[in-house]
Amino acid sequence: MELTIDHVPFAVRDLAATGEEFDRLGLDPEYGGVHGNGVTHMSVLGFEDESYLELISERADGEHDFWPDHIRADAGPAAWCVRVPDIVAACKRVLERGYPVRGPLYGSREREDGTLVEWDRAEFGTDDDRLLFPFAIADRTPLSARVEPSPSVAGGPLTGIGQVVLGVTDLGEAVRTFRDCYRIPTPVRDEVPGIGTVASVPGQPVAFATPTDDGWLADRLDRFPDCPCSCLLATDDLATARAAYPLTDPIEWPDGRVAFFESEPLGRRLGVVERS
Repeated sequence: MELTIDHVPFAVRDLAATGEEFDRLGLDPEYGGVHGNGVTHMSVLGFEDESYLELISERADGEHDFWPDHIRADAGPAAWCVRVPDIVAACKRVLERGYPVRGPLYGSREREDGTLVEWDRAEFGTDDDRLLFPFAIADRTPLSARVEPSPSVAGGPLTGIGQVVLGVTDLGEAVRTFRDCYRIPTPVRDEVPGIGTVASVPGQPVAFATPTDDGWLADRLDRFPDCPCSCLLATDDLATARAAYPLTDPIEWPDGRVAFFESEPLGRRLGVVERS
């Protein structure tokens, strides 16, 4: 099954402050409006392949299920979403593989211009592992109402969400789960300094990472269940991307090279990948 990235929710305590940090990096997210729950709101960094990074935060007190623990911890990547043409068919396929399904669920947000954006989504897995699985989305209103390329990246070397890196405690078990549910090919593995063991899936926008010693990823897995730990934007030319944006020196990835944005607040939670 091909996994088509729709967006990655990037949970932050302060939407305005994080937006300013993105601006400093040359990435200019645009305010996207308030969700139908009335509690969360978001900004969008949209790409030409119609994927996007969603900065999501709380604008008011209240209960909601849009990753409140991640938002309040300023945790960055909290989940990941794949786009499907038929939400009911997607739910049926996952159920047939033997995994729990929650949905379809109605969702919406109102843009600042008053446009109501609507969709259906579904979540997969148990309460313990649902953040490991991508949730699925199918639009009711036109996709262009949800996302358009942001001027700061349009026409540039960053083409979309290239890879979601899933932080996991048991690499082998996570890979087996995805091979069973999504029929992914065997990942390519390597040791990556500053992260641990990384298993990147050929031809798919997903990798798995588990720590081999103490560090930020081990600390994250102590605090959160298995879930996305880093979002890597795609480029066909890492040298050109490094000339356009403040990026660290490249490091070798199992099937390519990665550079991270030079940002103390973001750390290794946002980078750029050039895949072989």
